[in-house]
Amino acid sequence: MAIRLDDLCINGYKIYQDDAGFRFGTDAVLLAWFAGTKKFTKAADLCSGNGVIPIILSTHSCCKEATGYEIDFNQVELAKMSAKYNKIEDRVSFFQRDIRKTDTDGCFLHGYFDLVTANPPYMTKDSGLVSDSLGSARTELTCDLADVVSAAKLLLKHGGRFCMINKPERLTDAICIMRSSRIEPKRLLLTAAKQGKKPELFLIEGIKGGKPGLFCEPLMEIYGPDGKYTEKLEEIYGRK
Repeated sequence: MAIRLDDLCINGYKIYQDDAGFRFGTDAVLLAWFAGTKKFTKAADLCSGNGVIPIILSTHSCCKEATGYEIDFNQVELAKMSAKYNKIEDRVSFFQRDIRKTDTDGCFLHGYFDLVTANPPYMTKDSGLVSDSLGSARTELTCDLADVVSAAKLLLKHGGRFCMINKPERLTDAICIMRSSRIEPKRLLLTAAKQGKKPELFLIEGIKGGKPGLFCEPLMEIYGPDGKYTEKLEEIYGRK
């Protein structure tokens, strides 16, 4: 690994990343913000990578503990290093685990969390070429959307929230899988690079055991006409 320490630009925290491998982007920051707009006490993050989402969630005063589950050993080690560096090991923890074994692996605490987040691989196995260094982070090689939602269902308390980010072409899959798992889609937000462009990502929130009724929020634009982050993005990054 080619390790570097980057500024997270949130709460003064820094994060270790593999310069030659997967590095977090705006999508992770958006998901942590989207999930953190409502109170929670215990959060779990699936497909956690280098731990950026649990680390951001830990900045909320309501957060008592945030747990990240990731299958890649190297990414888990980076996440642990970041937690130690930022001195948040008392409320942020990371485990190398296969979320496809959530039902049998005792490390997964069933019905324990009131929030579960996921920034899963966006592409299906048949979507094209797979990168050697980023394959499992971008393509469903070690888990698919159904695995992610199934794990969230087991980890959540009744009435708990599941928040996920993905590509618009996976929205139908997400809604169908969530509903079949009794995680009712309740809130949807689409994001576009800038005004006049088609949506590039969606964020969705579901409630375990919730009643039907989906609220669609206004489209969020990432960049303004000047090519810089919009005021909303600056606010999300804590600069406003």
